[in-house]
Amino acid sequence: MDTKAIDLYLQKLKKNISKDNAAQEDTAESGYLETAKENDENKFFHYLNSLPLNLRAETLIELPTPFKIDLILKYDTHALADILEVLESDDATDLFITISKTNKAKAEEIFLLLSDATQKNIEKLMLYSHQEAGSLMQTEIFKVSAKRTVAYAVEKLKKLKEHGIGTVQNVFITDDNGKFLKSISVDELILLNFDTKFEDVLDNYADNYSIVSHDSIDNVVSMIEKYNLVSIAVVDKMGHLLGRITHDDVLDVIQENATKQIYRLNNIDVTEEIQENISKTTKTRAKWLTINLVNATLASIVIGFFEHTLDTIVALAVLMPIVANMAGSASSQTVTIIVRQLALRQIDLRDMQSILKKELIVSAVNGLFLGFLTAIISQIRYHNILISISIALAMFFSFVTASIIATSVPMLFKKINIDPAVASSVFVLTSVDIISFFSFLWFAEMIIIPLSIK
Repeated sequence: MDTKAIDLYLQKLKKNISKDNAAQEDTAESGYLETAKENDENKFFHYLNSLPLNLRAETLIELPTPFKIDLILKYDTHALADILEVLESDDATDLFITISKTNKAKAEEIFLLLSDATQKNIEKLMLYSHQEAGSLMQTEIFKVSAKRTVAYAVEKLKKLKEHGIGTVQNVFITDDNGKFLKSISVDELILLNFDTKFEDVLDNYADNYSIVSHDSIDNVVSMIEKYNLVSIAVVDKMGHLLGRITHDDVLDVIQENATKQIYRLNNIDVTEEIQENISKTTKTRAKWLTINLVNATLASIVIGFFEHTLDTIVALAVLMPIVANMAGSASSQTVTIIVRQLALRQIDLRDMQSILKKELIVSAVNGLFLGFLTAIISQIRYHNILISISIALAMFFSFVTASIIATSVPMLFKKINIDPAVASSVFVLTSVDIISFFSFLWFAEMIIIPLSIK
């Protein structure tokens, strides 16, 4: 999407629209439509409808999901069909899926209004799951047979641009049977003699990369990141060229995955957006808060086992949160690193032993240092060496245990195909809290009570 073009158009558009809302006039151009939607819904639709069809379609694709749903409900079937027709195949498919989820009957009516070519593209791309490379594929592609000349390719590119193919980074060369051979960047293409046949110069170019349409999206992300590709050919199992995946689509996936990880690590529903209505946001957050309430209740039950000890030594209740907080922070550090490295495929289960060894050493050193430091603080505050020893031992034990749990749980969940971010954030922090409370109160009961009696 050409966001600069949209911003410039909106800038001109604003000058011709009534300035009865001063707050809107101060809005940044890039988020102008979103702000207009929040301030005045009628103006939002007016601004959007004032855009040329191509820009309106591209803008719609970039809007937050709640706004897309509002527009899907607002527009009639013909208006939505027109938008789908001007979008590239991958964006058209994504929007059609959103329409289907919002109003299935409306989607069926819209589908019948589409051209045969658009229908076939959408049907083809919808066969792929959202985890497969084919779901990101654009079927609009600049491809030329190896037997053709550079002059033929340039003329074909002109026609493709006239029909709105969008940005073209490479020409994909195929054999007579449509099998992918190599790709040549457009800037290299224009340097070739126009009479040259591609089959005569293919050996001058390094091998190019391709991805099978049913391969994982993670493989696409990995290849484009590793080899700095601007686009990659998508082929079937026999090597026939099907389409392309561009780096901007992969960037969207990377950003989406990073957002999901952040949300899951903080117990937020991955579908939540700030533009959603209050009711939906309240419900999605309440679900995770309820889970946290259950976890907190489990921790309180553990504390209840030592109620007599807490009644006897009130200072333990004051110091107890320190151990849980420190061990919880240490486990969060480890979990964040492990989950992120797993997502980037930089580690797997085979690395568990070496990673666990490192984390144990780090946690042991930090546990000793912070345990000693906490013991000094406790001694200064309460002048009780037994309490100080108890909290130092609990701090060390909690740190070591936390490192084991925070390292092993995400990797084991990944092994059994459970999202490490979701499971780890809930399971690890609850376990560490329980262990921290239990260890401190248990050490206190084993050390302070018997020695106090003597």
